[in-house]
Amino acid sequence: MKSKLTLSLDKEVIEKGRRIARKEHKSLSSMVEELLNSEIEKDTNAKKEIIEKLHGMFGSVTEGTNWKEEIREAAALKYGK
Repeated sequence: MKSKLTLSLDKEVIEKGRRIARKEHKSLSSMVEELLNSEIEKDTNAKKEIIEKLHGMFGSVTEGTNWKEEIREAAALKYGK
C-alpha cells in the first residue's frame, strides 16, 4: 500500500534528482523508493551476515537471541560458575 511522505530537501538536490529521474523515465518518488529499498536490503543482508558469523562462533544463533543470557552461559562454562 502506498502512503505519502513529505521530505525537506535542498532545492538543487530536488532539481538534479528530477533530471536524473526524467532521463531514466522514472518518477522522483520511485527513485527515492528504490534507494530506500536498496539501503534496507543492505542492512538486512548485513544483519544476516553477522548472524551467520555468530552462528559459527556460538552455535544456534537466531535473530531473537538473548545476548545477555548467551554471555552469562559462556562465562559460566569458561569460569565454572
